[in-house]
Amino acid sequence: MLDQQIIEEKYTESNGNVTTKRYIKGRFLGKGGFASVYEMTRMDTQQVAAVKVIEKSSITKGRSRQKLMNEIKIHRSLHHKHIVNFEHSFEDENNFYIVLELCQNESMNYLLKRRKRLIELEVQCYLLQIISAIRHMHTQRVIHRDIKLGNIFLSNLMEVKMGDFGLATRLEYDGERKRTICGTPNYIAPEILDCRNGHSYEVDIWSFGVLMYTMLVGRPPFDSKDVKTTYSKIKVNSYSFPINIEISQDAKNLISRILVISPTERPTIDEILEHPFFNKNKIPSLLPTCSLIVPLSESYVKAFQKKPSTPKGTLLIKNFEDLPKLPRSASHKNTEIKPEFLLQSPTAKLDPRDRSESQTAAATGTATASVSSTFNIKRNAVISAYEYSEGGPKVWIKSWVDYTHKYGLGYVLSNNCGGFYYNDMSKIICDLKTETFKYISKKADNNDETVVSQSFANVPDSLQKKVSIIRHFLKHINVADPIEAKDEGVVYVKKWLLTNHAIFFRLTNKVVQVYFKDHTEVLLCGNNKNLAYVDKNKKTTIMTLNECMDSGNREIIKRLKYTKEILTGMLQNAAENNDN
Repeated sequence: MLDQQIIEEKYTESNGNVTTKRYIKGRFLGKGGFASVYEMTRMDTQQVAAVKVIEKSSITKGRSRQKLMNEIKIHRSLHHKHIVNFEHSFEDENNFYIVLELCQNESMNYLLKRRKRLIELEVQCYLLQIISAIRHMHTQRVIHRDIKLGNIFLSNLMEVKMGDFGLATRLEYDGERKRTICGTPNYIAPEILDCRNGHSYEVDIWSFGVLMYTMLVGRPPFDSKDVKTTYSKIKVNSYSFPINIEISQDAKNLISRILVISPTERPTIDEILEHPFFNKNKIPSLLPTCSLIVPLSESYVKAFQKKPSTPKGTLLIKNFEDLPKLPRSASHKNTEIKPEFLLQSPTAKLDPRDRSESQTAAATGTATASVSSTFNIKRNAVISAYEYSEGGPKVWIKSWVDYTHKYGLGYVLSNNCGGFYYNDMSKIICDLKTETFKYISKKADNNDETVVSQSFANVPDSLQKKVSIIRHFLKHINVADPIEAKDEGVVYVKKWLLTNHAIFFRLTNKVVQVYFKDHTEVLLCGNNKNLAYVDKNKKTTIMTLNECMDSGNREIIKRLKYTKEILTGMLQNAAENNDN
């Protein structure tokens, strides 16, 4: 086992006593300028944070140290739900440390690398949150000056968080102009390059326009083989929209209005929000986590096509800023908003307007009575048609109910065990014949799972809410005769993902179960490399993967290829997150 590095923070209390906080230095998150960022866990509270580490030897000049102090001062003063939370800062003999909110879903730079480009509904959702952060900064007389994909992060709730205030500045008075040449080449505004008249808030509006173009197209508008050419194109505003990518006229118009040479001709924040691009359809408050690796389903997008009753973008942003702040403990890293084909009744559909409210309820916790009223198992349960056949999986999911808009996903396995995958990625699995359950959670330092046995008769206070949820779920679920599978050990859902065509489950017994929109199913057995296919008539066929590819059955092959494609994306995403 590798030695863990311990970082100590010493501080003097008001009574003169010296207190020490200790942090375990975890995985490397990124690097920029003189700083390296690590995931760190405070040993006494197990709180996990992103910590920016700056070596003192790298900023020996007075100006460099002053810039760091300026970054700390500005960031500490900003408190907004779409700005990375500044916890505190400290130093030791060798380094300065800035303790920040950890954004589990990384930066939007990684998002675009995975997805290549985004659809307009996603861009609308992200940009509304970004403009909300910009508005707050500007009301505090702060100009960010380095707005780009790499400095915009996504929390485990899929909330946008603006970060990295290393180049930020605060105006001392209205009308002040700054003259420092700074920024990232592809995002830098023309008035920064031509510093004769100085620059102000409008540089952030320019970067916002570059950001919008980049999300829709997949690359920045002035991107070139070298920085000199990029700067030349920015100075004359030389860019175009690719003809092979479908971009709406509203989107093109807004980008064109923002990316103009003269800062005074750019729209204000209110004018941007009143633009048709943000008012032609309803916009989700947050996006499902599956959109990190796959596009939104057609049914999900269709649910937001209706024109909003409130035509003003300023009111849209007001609704964003009026929402209560969600606590970080209520992670929605695997929250998936399901397409309509998995909802068994039209009345079960989640109204897009209510989504943020339901997520807030899930995050803050509701009374036990509301748990009972949430579940309507008969109406919402999805049932697998697979029955055990020789060579196929011995343990699989018999039925499940998706309540991720509030709590998580409940399921029953073929071995008479019931489980719940909660929105914060913790899990409970229990044998329906016993009074015990196993609680599965992630370690803060290395993402490994820990399994702890508990008794229903003596539930810890911290688990009362979760146990109440699974009890209500199991109370109403129908359980078929169990399949004996003692050699399988403890089996539970390790990961799951929703796409526009299917729902994917990865079980701990190396079974991958895929339930498609048309009610066909594919079950892959990792132990023996067999495949079980359930057709539209509920007939099950067992074959090896090679037999499947040689069979010439286009229906099975098509589904197997799709399964492989999505699994590859899931595994790549897990590898990037150091998540097995």
